[in-house]
Amino acid sequence: MVVVVVLVVVLVVLDVVLVGDEGELVVTAMSVAVGDAVSPDVHDATINDVASRIRAVRGDRKSFMGEPTLRPEASRFDVIAFDADDTLWHSEDGFHAAENTFLELLTPFVADGVDLRAALVATERANLSTYGYGVKAFGLSMLEAALSVSQGRVTAEVMERLLAIVRELLLAPVRLLPGVAEVIIDLARDHRVAVITKGDLVHQTRKVSTSGIAHLFDHVEIVLEKDPETYVRVLREFDVEPHRFCMIGNSVKSDVLPVLEIGGHAVHVPYHVLWELERAEHPVGHGRFGEVENISEVPAWVRHGSE
Repeated sequence: MVVVVVLVVVLVVLDVVLVGDEGELVVTAMSVAVGDAVSPDVHDATINDVASRIRAVRGDRKSFMGEPTLRPEASRFDVIAFDADDTLWHSEDGFHAAENTFLELLTPFVADGVDLRAALVATERANLSTYGYGVKAFGLSMLEAALSVSQGRVTAEVMERLLAIVRELLLAPVRLLPGVAEVIIDLARDHRVAVITKGDLVHQTRKVSTSGIAHLFDHVEIVLEKDPETYVRVLREFDVEPHRFCMIGNSVKSDVLPVLEIGGHAVHVPYHVLWELERAEHPVGHGRFGEVENISEVPAWVRHGSE
């Protein structure tokens, strides 16, 4: 119990540290999110403010990339949206490495035959409705699983090591995937481009603002969940009809299926590591679904489909 309380306190402190490093943009996001964590309206208003600040910083995109090369009516879509983690930049690799360290550290405290990875995934699944997504949610679940599977025998030293892993993940620099900036610049010439990502508001905002590509986007949405209802709300805010919207991402569960359900288009860009809780069956023979090998192939699909 003491260890868990300490973890919560330390994670709150980590927010303060991150805010201090990032400045007013993140301070505003964190202060509202912490004070009104259960209010979706406050959450959405906060990230819209973040997006406005990002746009204000970069100024008019035309001065950066020039005039559009195609007339709007010549494009298949009005808005192209990208997932962030494992679509624009590396992410799951860090979680995967943390899981492997978790297994190494906890093995001495459990009986032979105990599936530590399955126990951790089950704990994450059970905590989704309480902790949500992101590094902090993963960290809390990891410590909870450590205490549970070891029946309280895990040492303070191991718990401190796990906590250090969480901090390292929070402070890890953004590593863009190859070709990302070029693809966004290409598509932004004749579309509005957006980021729609789920997870912890403070951490995701930090990654967007330090990615080096925030100035290329017209919209930034950090949501609690990626389900049909969320996409309907976001598209309403974008003022775009579903059939004129295309979502690009690495998760069929979060970036493809809910978008197809509301009448939008979606392109799956696989990443070499996928979180167990994001696994889903791929659509077969769906006219509004596409799949490419890497993000550099996305502009061709957006403009010409599978032809």
